[in-house]
Order: sequence, then C-alpha cells, then structure tokens
Amino acid sequence: MNSIKTVGSINEGNEYLFISETFKESDKSVLYIARNDKEIFKIRKKLEWVLPQINIQVFRSWDQIPYDNVSPSKEIQSERINCLYQIINNNSPKIIITSVNAIIQKTISRDFINNYFIKISRGNKLDFNNFLKKLNFLGYERVSLVREKSEFAVRGSIIDIFISNITNPIRIDFNNDEIENVNEFDKITQKKIKKINSDILIGPSCEILLNNNTINLFRKNFRKIFLDYRLSKIYNIFSESIIPNGGENYFTLFYKSTSSIFDYCKNFNVIINSEFDKLLETRLENINDYYLARIDNGEKFILDNSFSYLDNQIINNYFKQINLIKLNEFKIEKESNFKIKKVPNLSSIKKEIDFEFIRKFLEYNSKKNIIICCRSRGSKERLKEITYKNLSIKSKDIDNYDQINEINIYITILEIEESVEFENYIYLNEKSLLGYNLLTTKNTNRNRELFFEEINKFTTNCILVHSDYGFCKFIDINKIDLNNSQHDCVKLEFANNQKLLLPIENINIVTKYSEDSKNIKLDHLGNANWQKRKANAKNKIKDIAKKMMSIAAKRHNSSSYKINFNQSLYEKFSNTFQYVETDDQLKVIEDVKNDFLSKVPADRLIVGDVAFGKTEIIIRATFLAATSKIQSLVLVPTTLLSRQHYINFSQRLNAFGIEVRELSRFIKPSEKKKIYFDIENGKADVIIGTHSLLNDKINFKKLGLIIYDEEQKLGTQQKEKLKSKSPRAHVISLSATPIPRTLSLSLSGIRDLSLILTPPYERLSIRTYISVFDKITIKEAIKREIYGRKNSVFYVTPRRKDIPFIENFIKEYLPEVKYVIAHGKLKPEILEERILKFYNKEIPLLISTNIIENGLDFPHVNTIIINRSNIFSLSSLYQLKGRVGRSVKRGYAYLTYLEKDITENARKRLNIINSFEDIGSGFNIASQDLNLRGGGSIIGEEQSGFIKDVGVELYHQMLEDEINLQKIKILKKEETIKKTDFEPTIRIPEKIYIPDNYINDLDVKMSMYKRISLITNDKEKDNLIVELIDRFGKLPLEVNNLFKLIQIKIMCIKFNIELIDFGRKGILFSFYKNLPLNREKILKLAMSNKKFIIRNDLRLFFDFNGVLEDNRFELIKKIINKIN
Repeated sequence: MNSIKTVGSINEGNEYLFISETFKESDKSVLYIARNDKEIFKIRKKLEWVLPQINIQVFRSWDQIPYDNVSPSKEIQSERINCLYQIINNNSPKIIITSVNAIIQKTISRDFINNYFIKISRGNKLDFNNFLKKLNFLGYERVSLVREKSEFAVRGSIIDIFISNITNPIRIDFNNDEIENVNEFDKITQKKIKKINSDILIGPSCEILLNNNTINLFRKNFRKIFLDYRLSKIYNIFSESIIPNGGENYFTLFYKSTSSIFDYCKNFNVIINSEFDKLLETRLENINDYYLARIDNGEKFILDNSFSYLDNQIINNYFKQINLIKLNEFKIEKESNFKIKKVPNLSSIKKEIDFEFIRKFLEYNSKKNIIICCRSRGSKERLKEITYKNLSIKSKDIDNYDQINEINIYITILEIEESVEFENYIYLNEKSLLGYNLLTTKNTNRNRELFFEEINKFTTNCILVHSDYGFCKFIDINKIDLNNSQHDCVKLEFANNQKLLLPIENINIVTKYSEDSKNIKLDHLGNANWQKRKANAKNKIKDIAKKMMSIAAKRHNSSSYKINFNQSLYEKFSNTFQYVETDDQLKVIEDVKNDFLSKVPADRLIVGDVAFGKTEIIIRATFLAATSKIQSLVLVPTTLLSRQHYINFSQRLNAFGIEVRELSRFIKPSEKKKIYFDIENGKADVIIGTHSLLNDKINFKKLGLIIYDEEQKLGTQQKEKLKSKSPRAHVISLSATPIPRTLSLSLSGIRDLSLILTPPYERLSIRTYISVFDKITIKEAIKREIYGRKNSVFYVTPRRKDIPFIENFIKEYLPEVKYVIAHGKLKPEILEERILKFYNKEIPLLISTNIIENGLDFPHVNTIIINRSNIFSLSSLYQLKGRVGRSVKRGYAYLTYLEKDITENARKRLNIINSFEDIGSGFNIASQDLNLRGGGSIIGEEQSGFIKDVGVELYHQMLEDEINLQKIKILKKEETIKKTDFEPTIRIPEKIYIPDNYINDLDVKMSMYKRISLITNDKEKDNLIVELIDRFGKLPLEVNNLFKLIQIKIMCIKFNIELIDFGRKGILFSFYKNLPLNREKILKLAMSNKKFIIRNDLRLFFDFNGVLEDNRFELIKKIINKIN
C-alpha cells in the first residue's frame, strides 16, 4: 500500500543517517533520489560506512546534454546496466542512489538485462572466438593496450578487459576454451595485482546493441515517425551497423519496450529531498528547451521528448503507487522530525586549539560513542597522534559502523559536512576538533615545492646539476652496505663515464637542469670549468639582487599608511559576497590583512587560476583601505576589463559610501578633468583604469594601495613608475599565469607569494581539443553551444587581419548566427556597445582578437574557439581558456592551427596546454613557461634568460641566497636566515631507503626522495608523512628511518655539525670549520663525563663502549641536545 510521509530536521549532508535508519527499520529496499551526481558519490561513501554489508548501487543519468550530438560515456552506460542487473537478480534488500536527471530518463527493459550478461570464472568452459564476438556485440572497444573502461585487448590466448563495476581491469588466461586464470592488473604498469577466485559478470557497455533484429526494428520505427527518412544521416549510419555520435538519443527505437528506474523499484521505499520538486521542474524545462532549440534550428529528425523522457504526470503517477518519504531541513509541526542534533565546533581556526575544553566535552559525553571522522588515511594517523599527545586518548581504529562494539572513542575515515549527535553516537569531524581540516587546506606557502613538483621530476638519463661538480646525468638508485645495513644512494654520471654515489638525504644539492637539455656537455668531476661558470653566474646574480634590493630599500625605509579595521563593518561588507569563500581565498585575505597591519609597504603576488576568486580579494582590500580614508589604484591592461571592474566595484562599494572612478579611453576628456580633481582632493576612493592612470597630471591625495590586475600584461616600467611615485603604498599583483620574470621574483623570495589553489564549488575542468582547423568540427561546436546549450561562444584570433577569414566562415556555414566583432582599434563607444550586446545575450557569438583575454567574466560563455592557436604564448592560451566554464557548466576550448604554421616550440606549448587540463593548472603553466624560456633579466623585460648556464633550479637557489645577503646589508634585516655553506654527512648503520614494495616507480620514488631531502621543519615532515600514508599506505621501517635521519640532518644544520659517523664502539661528531655553537658546554662535558672525548683533530667522540641503551637515532638526538 502506498503512503506519503514528510520528515523534518534533516540538513543537507545528514540524509545518510536517515536513509540507514529507514533501511534498518524496514525489510524493504530504498531508492534515494539525490540532487546531482556530486551528492550521489558523497552519500554512497557515507552509506557504505554506516551499512558495510549492504548492497549499495548507483544509477546515474547520461553525461551528455539532451539531444546533443555527443555520445554518453560507456562507463556510465555500463554502470546503469549493472545497477539494473543487481536490482533484478539480487533478492536481498539494497539501496539504490540516483538523481533527478536519472529518474526522468527512460532505460532498457528487463528482457535486455536477462539476455546479455556473461559469467566468467576460473575453470569455466567458454568458446574463445565466440567470446570475442560477444564482447564486440556488447559494445567493448578492441585496443592494443587496455587503459580505460569498456576496452579489451587480445594477446594470444589472453584477453584483457576493463568492466565498469571493478576498480582495475582483469586479465583472462585461456587454455584452449577453458579459463585457466583470472587476475586483476594495474592499468598503468600492466602488471598483475592479485588473483580473482570469485565469479565475474561482464555486461553490456552501452544501451544500444546492434544486430540484425535491433537494426531492423530501429529502421521500421524510424520510418513510421519520419516520412523522408532517406535524407537522415542518423538513419543511414545506423543501417550500416555503426552507432553515430549522439545516436543514443534514438535508443528507444531499437527495442519493443523500454522502462524507467521506477519499474525496477516498485516495492521500494522512495526518499526525496526538499529540493526535489524545484529540480524536477527545472530539468523538464531544460529538456524541452534543448528540444525546441533543435527544432528552431531546422533539424528534422529529432524525437519528441516523450520518446526518451518521463513527464511530470508520469512521475507523479509512480509516486502514488509507492511509499514516498519527503525530507525537509526544517522542523515541521504535527509531522515526524528526525532526532538529530548539531554539535558546535570545539575549536576555532582563529585561535589555538583548546585541548582542555575538548577534554571536558569528551568527559561530559563519556557514556556515548564518540566517532572522530577523518577525511583521509593520512589525516587519521595525524589526528591519532594529536589526540594521544595532547589528550592522552588512545582512540580505537575502525573501518565502519559494524566495528563499534562498546562505549568508546573511535577514529575512522568518513567525510562528513558537520558534526552531529544521533541517538547514542556523536560524529565529530576534523574541523570541529581542530578548527580546520587536515590536508584539505593546501599550504599556500609551498611555492618551491609546487614549482619543483611538475618540472623538476628526475627521470633516468635526465641532466642534473650538482652544486659542487656541475652538469651530470641521473642513472639509477643504488643500495650500499653500511655496517651490514642498507642505504640508498643516487648514482650520477659525469664526463668520461665518471661515477658518483650521493646519499639520498643529500639529494637537495642536486637540481634538475631544465626540460630543454639538448647539446649539454657533462662536467668532469673536480674540474675548475664548472666553478668558473658558477662564479660568473653568481656575479650576474649579485648585480641583479643589488638593483632589486635598492628598489626594495626605498620602500622598506618608508612607512605605510595606517589601515584601521572595523570588524563589524568588514563582516557586513563581506556578507555582500554572494558565493562561499574557498579556504585558499580566506587564507589570502588574511595575508593581505596582515600586510596592512605591517608598518612596511608590502609587495605581494597572488597567483590563482582563472575564475578562482582573485577579484573578491582586491575588492575587500580596497574596502579596507577606503574605510581608513586611503586611496586605492587598480591598474588593468585593457579598457574592457577596466569597464567590467568599474561596474563590479561600484555595485559592491557604493552602498558603503565609497566612491569609485574609472580612467580609460572610454572616458571623455571633459569627464577626466573632473576625475583628476576628485582624486587630488580625496573625493575618489578607488580609481580603476588602464595606462591612463600613469598620466603625470594625476596627483593623489593619499595613495596607499596599488593593485596590478592581470599583471603579466603590464610593463615593468609602468609598474615601477607607480611604485616610485608612491613608496608608502602597499602593492598587490594578481595573475593566473605570471610571466617568468614575476614568477622568478616570487620563487626567489623577493616578493611575498600567495596561492589560490582551491576551485570554487562545483567548478568543472575545461575540455580542450587541439587539432588542425576543420570546418565541420568548428561548425558543430558553435551549433552545439548556441542551440544545444543555449549559451554563447568566443571566436578568438591573434591578429586583426585574420578576422575576415572567420567572418566568411560564419557567413558560409552558419549564416543564421548573429555575431559582433571586437578589437582594440575600434572607437571606444562602438567597442563598448558591441561588448554590451554580447554581455546581455542579444548576440550569441563574439569574434575578436585577444582583447578578451584578460579578466573578463561572462558566465554564459562556455565554448571558445582559438584560431591559429600556435601563435599565442602559453600564458595567453591559458588565459583565453579561462574565459569559459566560469559557472557550474563545463567549458569547451577548441585550439586550431594551420599545419604549415606549426613550429616545434609552438607544438610544445600546445602539448603543455593539453596536458594541464585539471582545474588550477595556471601556476604549473607559468612554471613550464619559465622552464622553456628562462626567468630573463629580473629587472628588465626581456624573457630570454641567462639562467641556463647553471640550470633553472640552482639559479633560484643562488638568487635566493644572494637576496638574503642583500637584505642583511641594505635592509639591515638581521633576522634573515642565512643558508648553510655545507651539507652534513651522516652515517648510521640502519636500513634507510624507500623499499620497492612501497614505491616501485622510479620517477615517483626520486620525486619523494627530493621532497624529503628539502624538509626544513617538523610541520613539513608531518605533512609529507600524511601524504605518503594516503598514497602508499603505512610507512615501513626503512622509510620511518629516513624521516628520523632527516630530522637529525635538520639539527646538524642548525648546530653546525658537518659529520656524524656512527661506529661499532661510539659516535664521531665533526663541526663545520671546527666551530661548534657551544664550545664551553662541550669542554665541560668532556671534563665531567668520560664518554665525551675531544680528539686531537678537535672532533668529538662519544664512547658507548659497544653497548647501546637507546636506539641509534634517539641517542644521536640526545647527544646533539646535550652539547648545545
């Protein structure tokens, strides 16, 4: 019997607890309809933890736009089919998680499910050739090497196949027609992982299966609907037994009957959330819009909505026949409410962790089960350490709810949005306990590590630079024996086949040369030539550092204007921001606020990917300045960006009485005079503009903040002019892809660097397609965006003279599409009028030069076509890509070129753009650009660097050292830490290496060795340990020893210890230049304790007479602490 029930007090994110309780209290299966795919995966993880023994399946919608000429992924199609198979053939109660989009879409019937699955198991008889035919029929693609789902490969009597419901592909080994072995294997290394002894089900990988029967039925149905079927490409392609792109839109024509997910879940309890009705209505409207757009475009062979989708009435009829439960986040009178209580945060990110308060909370709730929920394996291990060290709590490690067996404090991996109390259980997340999430807030000061991560990986035979001996080649990792213990060393090759073994803890003195290492001659070990080249580079670097620091000295000797903080007013202003700030945004805002509190003018570079929220940071900065009666200047490279900023800043700031002015070629001369007057008299608080702001007629009353937006497009002289004009002003520069010179400055410590690495909520990466110009591809891309997705398109070309070519293409192939043209030579009023039409969606296509490259925000534009992309720089290509995909919709970028135009360097640039498709790649793009072109003259503007005399990475190390010296001399900044001139040698007879069974990939292992060798403090060590545990599992003894060795190395550098040699009877300590930090203490120890012996060569020997009371690492640490 059907029923409808509403349950209140269930916040978004806590639905899993209600679903699990509903499931436990009933003998029925549950169908939960989520908001979207993101919620599907989140809730599945939670339910798998709460109900580990229960069959939990996912049923998603196709991942393409309705009526699009793009096929849904085979992975999703096969996942859907497998879910339906489980519903039919597994009689035990189960949970199905689906979405609003998925329930609307019709799907295959039970007959399909029952007929097309193959069972594989060891010992089974199976006709080998017939099996290959079945795989083809089921939609699997035959390839040479299996990497992706729905692929299979054949090698003799072995078949590799990747099916959707298994994490890794499987290898089936036949002996004639008998299955001899089934193994899981790694898709990257292609090596076997483990044997599979259970049955494997191989189902269809797509929802259209082609044979004579299905094709004939399709043809018959198609002809009934479309009388002029012979003109249809779809009809003709299917008739040839080929599935065309987007052909799945016609899948209902291939079968006598189709079903919906509700037909499979008739006796289920169905649960919907509070947003269901609104989401359903929106989705149905969208489907209809997509359909009408195709019809309006004159496309004849489009199926009516009713063929593929359910309507509102059908869904409501289903709901009348089932048990329906509606969830509501608010408490509802006269209805049942879920008894769940939110737990407030026990710590704040703004304060130190109050462990005493946490202790009292735990004691007060000692009769309840406390479950500490961590987001990853690494953060769990770290949290166990923190709670044990500060609270003396030994929390019990569990994997799921079923392992709770008594009142206790448990710790587990379970990502929850908020801490809650439910029945006798309290679920605490990391943020509640610590005030922040471990690992999820990326360390924005790891600039050097980020720089090294992508471009400085060591690979076999790559060219390296040894700080003392010069250019060499990386060969391999070799183990050496030290008193019967093994220790990893890096094997390096120099000229004339000379070899050097370098202990892995000292690998930080070896740096990568660069990506472009052609024609590099290896150095001879001990040859003076390298030292001469290094000295020449050092002299050049010294000149650069002096010039740089003399500029900085002028600013350093100035005092910045005082900026006062009105916390309540600032919070009121912050609340006008309509989005949720990311962790990185909040961190950078704090960086800027701390700069303002300093008495010295700051110079900060903020690197954040396109559309990551950099503008919000500078709006808040100008607000803080203006409320302290201090003027701000925002310099931008283009009039379009100037106008957009002026509109956005005005909308936010005017309501708080802050006056915003604009100076660009859009402004008439008569208006400019008035603006000059307002600036001079302090009536203008924020001034935004292009190079017009450099006019000598402008006199500021109190300029205290200079902002360079899209700074990679601004000249050095322009920027230095403003700095020298206003030495008391703070400087903030923004960029997604800073030019090599700017990145070089920041990586070398000359400027402060803040990174925004976290994408906004629900931001998707941009799909990039790179190819020779193809008329059909570009035509379809434009039609797809304008008519299919009802959005707009950018068509960009590097030069104004190429615009007629694009115009002619549009007129010939898309004559119905309206467009406007924009370039920098247009009169300001015409340019503004055209951009406004495009912005207001009156015109769907904008053809332009790269005038749109910088900072413009058009959320309705989700496709960009870049003509002659090979001419653009890396930075420009990345900026142009960033003009699309700025909402929750996926963006598409088509980079075209002419074959005759392409050069080797251009090909490299395009490959880099293609390889960095993930969100937040801008910093890596800039790093690659630095690697390709060098940092250039740090003061000048040319970008062809002399860096390559010594290699990119060593150059930065040398530059940083020199700048630190200049800081001491020029700025009198004595607290600056000087880099050590020596590298400690530490010999301890322990196993110290990364075992092959922990990390077996040489590139990854070398990258980890490099990062470990660069550790300088405990925080960096802890973060890297957490990462290693997450990626590779619990640390083995050998790796633990490596971290202990690094800790001793840090102590050696701190206390000037050059050598530690652990022998059979004692430990030898040698000091750099025979200068221990505390000579008197060592003398007293030697006189009072017979174990401490000062040798004739002034080295210290600790004699333990062959008897060890502590482990070797702890003993060394105790001795170092005793002698200092």
